[in-house]
Amino acid sequence: MIFTQHHRLDIVNKLVIFEASGDTDHVDKMGIVIQKAVALAVEHKLKGVLLDLTELGMNYDPVPLVEVFEKMKKENWLASIKIARLIAPGQYTNEFINHICHELELPIRTYESKSKAISWLLYNFEGLSPAANGE
Repeated sequence: MIFTQHHRLDIVNKLVIFEASGDTDHVDKMGIVIQKAVALAVEHKLKGVLLDLTELGMNYDPVPLVEVFEKMKKENWLASIKIARLIAPGQYTNEFINHICHELELPIRTYESKSKAISWLLYNFEGLSPAANGE
């Protein structure tokens, strides 16, 4: 299936909602999606990004994403922005990504429930699902 991405701005809740679907076999596509989402959030003075990855097949080595996350940390991209990754229940959670985000103290969390992801983005409620952050 071809990789596609769509986004919409939820100005009322101050969120960028990115939906990716299809298959991606190269980490650069995810890096670009993340960078674009953060740029939109900054441009529109929003406070959060919901990356809906529930329809995405990720078939790549996530190690190169570390460079993107290190750049985010170094250049303080996420000073006032949080990112919630939404994955399908039982789907590959990419614990490596969760570990790196935690080590770099980046405000990025993984959820299997859209309501829990939105609760964290809007209200900082930490009701994490068991798959989140390697727990």
